[in-house]
Amino acid sequence: MKKASVLLSLLALIAVPVAAEKPLHFTASETLSYDDNIYLTDKNTKDSFISTTRLGAEYKAPVPSTGLKLAADAGVGYNAYTENHDKNNYWEALGGIDLSNEQFNVGDRLLYTSDPANNELTERKKRLTNTGFISYVTSHEKMFGIGLFADDIYTRYMESEMQYLTRNRLDLGAQLYYNLSAKTHFFVEYMYSDITYRDNKLSNSIGNRFALGVNGQISSKVTGTAKATYEMRDYDHSRAGAHNYNDLVGYYAALTWKPSTKNMIRLSGERKMEETRYGNDDGYNRYFADTLVSLYGAQKLTDKLSASLTLAWENMHYPKRAYDNKRNDDLYIVRPQLDYQFKEWLSAGVWYQFRTRHSDVNRFDYDSNKVGAFVKATF
Repeated sequence: MKKASVLLSLLALIAVPVAAEKPLHFTASETLSYDDNIYLTDKNTKDSFISTTRLGAEYKAPVPSTGLKLAADAGVGYNAYTENHDKNNYWEALGGIDLSNEQFNVGDRLLYTSDPANNELTERKKRLTNTGFISYVTSHEKMFGIGLFADDIYTRYMESEMQYLTRNRLDLGAQLYYNLSAKTHFFVEYMYSDITYRDNKLSNSIGNRFALGVNGQISSKVTGTAKATYEMRDYDHSRAGAHNYNDLVGYYAALTWKPSTKNMIRLSGERKMEETRYGNDDGYNRYFADTLVSLYGAQKLTDKLSASLTLAWENMHYPKRAYDNKRNDDLYIVRPQLDYQFKEWLSAGVWYQFRTRHSDVNRFDYDSNKVGAFVKATF
């Protein structure tokens, strides 16, 4: 649920076009919104007006005499609530650097944020995530190719009651490509992962994942990646009421269809294991099966007016019984939006978002309605 909420909250800040010859530009945006259920609960709901102010910068330019491209970006935002602002107001920041060419990519990204609380008694979950990554793939001009990749993801939770989720994940992988053309590649993939917790050693695990997929120009108007996965995970320590071994058949897809220059559709989805600590000794869950599907469409109505719609569904299935209940959550999100491009550097828009969660455990149910308007300038 956290990934879906972060992704959708960023949709209101889609960057406006910037002249390619300008390597450095700055952005400033202001969003005013109203949320009728800021704690995402079905009891004692609280509403609030929210002001979100963001400032950002982005730099993109080739590195002379190397064939490499350098990209860097940074941003900071402040969210101000009229309801219990001492508890709910929070800062967020992100930054990253990336060095790449057609075969090589290395970079690092840093994110500081705070998720909405789950109920009125829970403080917001401040956390810092740093992701370092590197990848290399041989030339696509030959029939077969090899790819190598690695990433290291460190997530630290700031509040003491949440530090059992502080962890580091290391992924190492390799891919064997069959290059159908310079733009279309079939591949098989293997990835090894090591998840280590700081204060929750019982959840330390080793994972192995196999995948089969296609990448690049899927058809004349569709680009992206689609793959089927099989993931296995072994836990280092036994835990009463929990499995020591789990496996999951999943998938990953990120596909974009552009039938014309005035419209596009993006389909993304993933099914994988997600870390958790839900349940008691009779039904302890170290993970849940997380399935997410998102459909985004955009249509240019006039030269300056555009409409978009996001539809998302997420299922969170917990395999072990807990508190005499099987837990299976379904989260649905609908978000229409209108954008108007006043100038090349100035845009504005309005949006509405409905989200609802239905769970086998009734205390996790909620409905939420949110509406907002924003203005964004790019310099």
